Amino acid sequence: MISKQWTRRTTALLVAAASVGIVPAVGSSAPTVSAQADDVGAGGEFFPVTPMRILDTRDADLDVSPAGAKPANATFDLDVVGVAGVPADDVLAVAVNVTVINAPGNGYLSMRPSDFEPAATDEPTTLLNFKQGQVVPNFAIVGVGSEGKLTIELVAPGGGNAHVAVDVFGWVATSNYDGDGVTTPDEADGARVVTQTPERLLDTRAGQPPAGDATDSALGEQESVEIQVRGEAGVPDTDAVTGVILNMAGIRPSARTYLAASPDKVADGADDADTANGNFVAGDIKSNHVMVPLNDDGSFWLYNRFGEIDVTLDVVGYLEKNDDDTTLEGRIVPLEAPFRSFDTRADEFNNQKLPYSSWEDWSFQDFAGSVTLDGAPVGAQSGLLGNLAAFALERNYPTQPVQSFMTLNPTDPRDRENTPDHGQAGAPGNANLNVGENQVVTNMSLVTYGSNGDGDDNMVSAYNSDGKIHYTLDVYAVILAD
Repeated sequence: MISKQWTRRTTALLVAAASVGIVPAVGSSAPTVSAQADDVGAGGEFFPVTPMRILDTRDADLDVSPAGAKPANATFDLDVVGVAGVPADDVLAVAVNVTVINAPGNGYLSMRPSDFEPAATDEPTTLLNFKQGQVVPNFAIVGVGSEGKLTIELVAPGGGNAHVAVDVFGWVATSNYDGDGVTTPDEADGARVVTQTPERLLDTRAGQPPAGDATDSALGEQESVEIQVRGEAGVPDTDAVTGVILNMAGIRPSARTYLAASPDKVADGADDADTANGNFVAGDIKSNHVMVPLNDDGSFWLYNRFGEIDVTLDVVGYLEKNDDDTTLEGRIVPLEAPFRSFDTRADEFNNQKLPYSSWEDWSFQDFAGSVTLDGAPVGAQSGLLGNLAAFALERNYPTQPVQSFMTLNPTDPRDRENTPDHGQAGAPGNANLNVGENQVVTNMSLVTYGSNGDGDDNMVSAYNSDGKIHYTLDVYAVILAD
């Protein structure tokens, strides 16, 4: 046992340049969300849409210029407003799932608002990393440029072409949105994000009946199961809950497949779902962040395309309607561009990997205080949406292969006075991602802040299950608190 206490606290590293900036409403020069306003309307509220694919470079009907597969090191813009249920005006950000298909070689994809140009000195951020031939997805909520576009950058130093698909799941409104064109006043009210400590909703391996009418065994080929959400895993049983935020893991499928989550069941006789939330190869253990609207029954449908696959679902938050325009709690504020909050390879942390069975704490107090809108602090925050990347997994012993998982939770379970920092007794019951040797794995994560009991209410605790590992966190948005 190693009794050294692993505690790293971010300080000045998280203060620099973490501002929201002014992202004007389409066709307007006014700020979209102001934490100082008495009445911010629907600003920062989420409006789900029926999931729809808006880009697939394999499909000529959905492609954008330049046509066809994207060459390595390509940068291109994608229209995301006025399509797939997203209105043409008053859109602050969009919720999308992005997939790189048949990657040409090792590389990464990044995404940002179209009118943001990173400085040469800015540390690059990544949404997903890939290796040759892989199909790799990830979820993001990204601020929209003033012309209603996102910029996608595909970087593969080895060259070649790759296909890209983008599915849209919802949008975040500006404070100018007044529900113009909706049929009832209630439709003008968006949903707020309620963060929570992760709680397991489904585990097909466990042998215990999960929520609703879902199966307690692996999903079969072209099988759809309904997952009850309202009233389960910490989610209130109320019609005000319109969506759920999950970490979904596909576990050791028997064949290459994908999973799709949607409020509607895939039609009987249809081979494919319209969108995908996670792609897997045989034997994979891989996680993906999912934000899915609920149907009128408070549930959603989960579909598996090929073979058999086990699935776990952890609820990390939910979407709840709120008609009080004067409160800030739960509003989503996207950053001006994704921001690298920390990198364990950095000199500030002595290029030190997180050891096996270890927790370490990060304070985001300075970061939270540095997030501004038009020069003014956005106020208290309950959590963040960030892309976790884990890589350079190192064996504990040279002859023993290693597989690990990482978790970002509000607090860790250690009794700091009586429990060593290493040991499986403190292992969490959830995971944000799974990673093996020679892999770079990313997954978007909704992270709830915890408290250290000493005045810092912006704490995040990271856990590594096995081996030694480096990791980074790129922040895309913050969640406001009153």
